[in-house]
Amino acid sequence: MNYQEFQEAKATFQYTKLLEERKPIERLRKEFVKRFTPEKIRTMKLDEYVQGKQSTKSFCYGVEWELDRMGRIVGSTCIKFGIYWSDKDQEYKFAKRFGATYQEAFKTIKQCILDLLEAGKTDDYQALEDNLLSPMFKGKILSIYYPKKYLNIFSDEHLDHYLKWLDLDTADLLKKDAIHKRTELLKFKNNDKDMVKWSIDMFSMFLVYQYPKEPKAQKDQAFTPNSSVELKFPTVDQYSFIDLSLAPKSTEQNGRRAVVSKGKPDYEKEEKRKTKLGDRGEKIVMMAEIERVMKENNVRKAQAEKMVIRKSLESNAIGYDILSVSPDGSPRYIEVKATTRKAGDMSFFYTINELQTAQDLKENYYLYLVYEILSKNPKIWVLKNPFISEKPLTLEPIKFKVNVQTK
Repeated sequence: MNYQEFQEAKATFQYTKLLEERKPIERLRKEFVKRFTPEKIRTMKLDEYVQGKQSTKSFCYGVEWELDRMGRIVGSTCIKFGIYWSDKDQEYKFAKRFGATYQEAFKTIKQCILDLLEAGKTDDYQALEDNLLSPMFKGKILSIYYPKKYLNIFSDEHLDHYLKWLDLDTADLLKKDAIHKRTELLKFKNNDKDMVKWSIDMFSMFLVYQYPKEPKAQKDQAFTPNSSVELKFPTVDQYSFIDLSLAPKSTEQNGRRAVVSKGKPDYEKEEKRKTKLGDRGEKIVMMAEIERVMKENNVRKAQAEKMVIRKSLESNAIGYDILSVSPDGSPRYIEVKATTRKAGDMSFFYTINELQTAQDLKENYYLYLVYEILSKNPKIWVLKNPFISEKPLTLEPIKFKVNVQTK
């Protein structure tokens, strides 16, 4: 997650204007819930439920179309409702998992909706996950009846997109039911000092229209270091720590020459690309550090998560990215640098503030280099303060501060 872009997105989000525009949608939601109470659902007839008989007052029509602006569930056939009327075949079509006949299937579906509402009221996540209704249909019903508890974003594609952009994606979470993905996004919302005051509906509007925005089709687009194509980070299946050796400090360049690109470089675009690589590197190091702290300090994950703090999300001027803890209990100040290259030689930029921080923190300062950042299996090389070691890294001045004074 790009901290600066995220803060700018929050600052420019037209919360008050959107809140006013969403009021008619909230009125429609309340009318729907009043019309289809649990008691009504229990006794409703088949044609009061199905789509396909041109009724704009049916339960399924209301969920999909009347409340479309609460979150879309279009894109799949009416079988997502379990049962529907087919004009073409002039008969009811139904999913066999609900019963052997359409009458039996409808009875089961009604009970599933009632069970869903009960489980949603009591936060019984296992019951929500086990419910036979289709995932997007379940998600929409929950957000309609419990808008203060359940996020109104329903497709796995969108949920995975937002989890990745907000650095919440883990291989384990992305395999889970959409119920858990929505919960993780809401935890993120409620842990933010600004968004905790927002309604869930406003949070979903922020994600869809402001940041990081709904996913765009990016099929078969190759990535090159200077490409304008949006960086696409795969889910990290696993990472590994590697042990490399620093070469003796030398002014030689090992016979290599710098590659000069043709044309005028797009410095702004390249800077954004480096920032996104760095953000992803920090996310991977956070995962690795939490696991390391769990093992080396013999603590549970919940405790380890409190001991590993991503300080870069608080300020860019601290001089390091992550505050962790070493096995002896001493603080571990971590600066993260990331690259798309395979493990080996690496060049990166260091600010004077970062360098001064490294020199001030001495033995408690660490540099974590993350290689193969665009792969599913990145590599992490941990260097204990290489700026004060016997083999310090080579620093090459390439920028200068210029003061222009006038009379």
